[in-house]
Amino acid sequence: MRILSFNDYYIPATDVGGPVTSIHNAVNALSDEFEFYIEAYNHNYSDRIPFDGIETHRWYDVGQAHVIYNENGYLDFKYKRMKEFLEEVQPDLLWFAGLLMPHKLHNAIRLAEKMNIPVLISPRGEASADRMALKGYKKYPYAILVNLMGIYQKKNVFFHATSDDEIEGLKSFFHIKENRITKVANIGVTGERRHEGYKKEAGKVRAMFLSRIHEVKNLDYAISAFSKLKLAGEFHIYGPIESSEYWSQCERLIRKAPAHVTIKYCGKVKPEAVGEVYRKYDCFLFPTMNENYGHVIAEALANSCPVILSKGTTPWDDIDGRAGFVCDLKDMEKFTDALTAIANMDAEQFEGFMENTYLYYQEKMAKDDAVVGHRRMFHEVIESFRYKES
Repeated sequence: MRILSFNDYYIPATDVGGPVTSIHNAVNALSDEFEFYIEAYNHNYSDRIPFDGIETHRWYDVGQAHVIYNENGYLDFKYKRMKEFLEEVQPDLLWFAGLLMPHKLHNAIRLAEKMNIPVLISPRGEASADRMALKGYKKYPYAILVNLMGIYQKKNVFFHATSDDEIEGLKSFFHIKENRITKVANIGVTGERRHEGYKKEAGKVRAMFLSRIHEVKNLDYAISAFSKLKLAGEFHIYGPIESSEYWSQCERLIRKAPAHVTIKYCGKVKPEAVGEVYRKYDCFLFPTMNENYGHVIAEALANSCPVILSKGTTPWDDIDGRAGFVCDLKDMEKFTDALTAIANMDAEQFEGFMENTYLYYQEKMAKDDAVVGHRRMFHEVIESFRYKES
């Protein structure tokens, strides 16, 4: 069965966050049973410069997926062009990574209804109360508009949630009935144990941050917490600068850091190099405001990198004391204390901490069984709608 995925961006894009990872992991895990087609822009999120060596309107095999790259706006609000595209692919399911995509989603839903094709929407955290509140002056009116139009209540539209707060958001903001929502964890990444010979230096901590540089990721908080260290430390920041105004705020904090800590920006990371980056550091410092899953957290854990997280903002609170520390955002000193605890570990103590981190992640993935959940979800949506209606 063919699944046509819309996410706006896909590999080789490097600055687009978790949704690309979610789709890529699903393709890797389920391509023996489903044929994945992906529509994406021919550039990164941060610019409109076309990728080298990639032609528009042409299908490429990217891993196990078929991917077509279009220029910005090619399908946006284009009813006839979207119709021709769907007729070309002949999908059994449309899968959207995102809820707030009127430029493609609305026409696709209308056309899919006429063509008897189900549509599955994975909000990727967009429906949660915390995320709706960010730029709520745009999101709340949009929710009211689509509710009045009945776009998301159409009989061919289904939803994939990864958390309870996302389910509550879908119900309260978008009036989605619970029987149209399937809760399935995101498919995790694979990783590896730390390279032999990694020796941590006692009395010092080397921390890193890898994510989009945006207010919701709370990098300014991480910089402030790290700056309070009394011991020596290095804090390296990776990721695309999504908000230049917010990054300027972070830079001002970096300049105020004490002399015994070093904080610097190290640029973007190519997807294939992510694991190697995590394995170079003592911990991943990530006091995020909200993550419906947190692929960067999973990537850190999968690569034996302990995590220092904010409490109650991700599905990973149970790492506390096993694979890192979970701290309340209301008490910044707890984050600094966690960094200090790691700094005080010697090489032998830290080696055990890394091993516990890796084992925790393997146990977590075995219990979640997200691959089985995705397989069942895709089958149920396709079979319960399309074949029943035909």
